[in-house]
Amino acid sequence: MSARLDFLTLQLFVAIVEDQSISKAAERKNIAASAVSRRIADIEELFQVDLLRRHSKGIEPTPAGHALLEHAHIILGNLAHLETELSGYRQGKRGHVRICANKSAILESLAPDLSAFLDKQPQVRIDLSEDISPAIVQAVLENRADIGIFGGNIPAFDLDIIPYKLDTLVVIMPRDHVLASREGLSFLDLVDHDFVSLEKGSSIETLCVRAAADIGRHLKLRVRVSSFDALFRLVEARLGLGLVPFEIARHQRMEENVVIVPLQESWAARPLVMGVRSYRTLRPVTRLLVEHLRMRPEAGPAEDEPASVSRMPSP
Repeated sequence: MSARLDFLTLQLFVAIVEDQSISKAAERKNIAASAVSRRIADIEELFQVDLLRRHSKGIEPTPAGHALLEHAHIILGNLAHLETELSGYRQGKRGHVRICANKSAILESLAPDLSAFLDKQPQVRIDLSEDISPAIVQAVLENRADIGIFGGNIPAFDLDIIPYKLDTLVVIMPRDHVLASREGLSFLDLVDHDFVSLEKGSSIETLCVRAAADIGRHLKLRVRVSSFDALFRLVEARLGLGLVPFEIARHQRMEENVVIVPLQESWAARPLVMGVRSYRTLRPVTRLLVEHLRMRPEAGPAEDEPASVSRMPSP
């Protein structure tokens, strides 16, 4: 049965009924009329039914032909829908992307960036999870995430790295802190004071530990917390000072007794980056999202692999 009742035969049958002519249907499909007649005859012989009735004005379907016509419309409609859907996957307009991002990225800019992308690509589904930067790198390497977004100071061996955003770290502290009246602070000014920090391994904590080591000192970590909200509350409670991205600090509800002071260090301007296993082999939907998110240079045409993609080889 399947040898003759195929998609082409169904298309031909629909065309015959629409044109009320085998020859016109054959011409439309660019097939010999005899071949079209043979296909219809094979189906009639197989099922022992008449599908077409010939009369002076042309051809019309029999009751069995009407049944075949109805199912042919359904099957061909489903096929067209399938072709459209598969084409959507090829073009990146459909699909599923797994993102793992750090707190800074999620709170600063990722939510509106993803919202803008999904407004344009409503058939795409995104799974977003949060973790600290080293764990994000590992998740991408182990194929538990398609895109990782993390602090650019974190080693990401064997990943392709694409710039995402820049953020600026500032110092928050109680208004009555001895350093609160300063217009700007170096890390040397801070290192002898108690710190409230995000969890161990976070990109901001890693920056602070490294900065302290560079000047031969140790970071005085008094409390570690798992969220920026908790960090702000503990700074308000005078348990220490904290380093946080400016965009998060300025949108955070803080008591009047907490102040924001600029951090005057070159590393205070911190890149957030995206890491993928291989930019060149990204699935279309993932590449479309990466291109939507990546920080573009001032000028220059788009390329198959942007100049901003870099790779850190294994040590």
